[in-house]
Amino acid sequence: MSQTLVSMVLNGRADGIAKKSYDNIWNYALANGYSPRGMKMDAVMSNSLQIGIATVGYILRAPLRLANKSNFFSHVHQGLHDYLTDNGAKTVFLGSEDLITPKDLEQFAKTRMHMRGLVIMGEVDASLARKLAAIFGRVVYASARLPGVCHSVVANDEDATEKLVEHLHNLGHRRYAWLGGSPGTMRHRIRLDTLKAALQRRGVVLEHIEDDLTGGADRREGYDCAMSLLKRSRSSPSTAWVCFNGLMARGAITCLLKNGYEVGNEISVAALDYTRVREMEWPTLTSSGAIPEELGRIAAELIINDSESSYFKDIVIPATLYAGESTGPTSVKSKTVKASKVTSEATD
Repeated sequence: MSQTLVSMVLNGRADGIAKKSYDNIWNYALANGYSPRGMKMDAVMSNSLQIGIATVGYILRAPLRLANKSNFFSHVHQGLHDYLTDNGAKTVFLGSEDLITPKDLEQFAKTRMHMRGLVIMGEVDASLARKLAAIFGRVVYASARLPGVCHSVVANDEDATEKLVEHLHNLGHRRYAWLGGSPGTMRHRIRLDTLKAALQRRGVVLEHIEDDLTGGADRREGYDCAMSLLKRSRSSPSTAWVCFNGLMARGAITCLLKNGYEVGNEISVAALDYTRVREMEWPTLTSSGAIPEELGRIAAELIINDSESSYFKDIVIPATLYAGESTGPTSVKSKTVKASKVTSEATD
């Protein structure tokens, strides 16, 4: 079929198009999970019904987009997609938090009857979450909570932090720094608080806190936080750096390597995360967290199988520890030369 014909059908046009061709295009598109932003929602839903495919919408927290979906939520979506596919359903992307307009909410209300439910990925404005819950009825909050409004599926950050600190403590580390991203969010607050508590239980005080204030939590932010820590601590940086997530840890590692540090020997870097970023580069990254695909799978299960329940469920996923090459026993090597280099860069 021609590109023009496919384009017209996927934009909801039916006039003048043979029903067989129209149905063939939609059946193929929906069976393969094709649901980009811009496809007419009413057409997506009505055609899904016609061929017996249930749809579940999902929304990303700001400032995430499909093009820059976080590493963590890419894994969550994979788990959501896999479970829904196994149960004859597909996901439909409904937009990012900061791009959803009142007109979009009106459209959601019109098409809600054709959807099984909604998954909100990441912490969004509470008023928006309440509006979405009122529209869709069956809503699951992934990696955030809004008690009394919808289901939630979250990682056990206390479990993750305890396992990570236990690993680092057994390696001899007693001086810790925190590299934080996405300040102001529930995930940031809980992870920092649980880190302080885990250290306190071992008689250790968190030495440095370096939060990125731009709102990001990616490699750039990790690099900037690491550079700031090196400038502040000069000749005696903390030996164990705990990062908000894996991408920030990768940025921090890049900064340390650039400044001549041996990661895993002179400074150990670890992340409260359990995504593929832990194994995809050298050195492998010590990580601790809930398996994000499991969050997506359980979110899908709540929507597909929990339709009759009037109770809101709060499900907490246990953590898994991965011991990578980025952490090792504490070292007594001198940092004087490297510290001088960092101080010189700061002066320049």
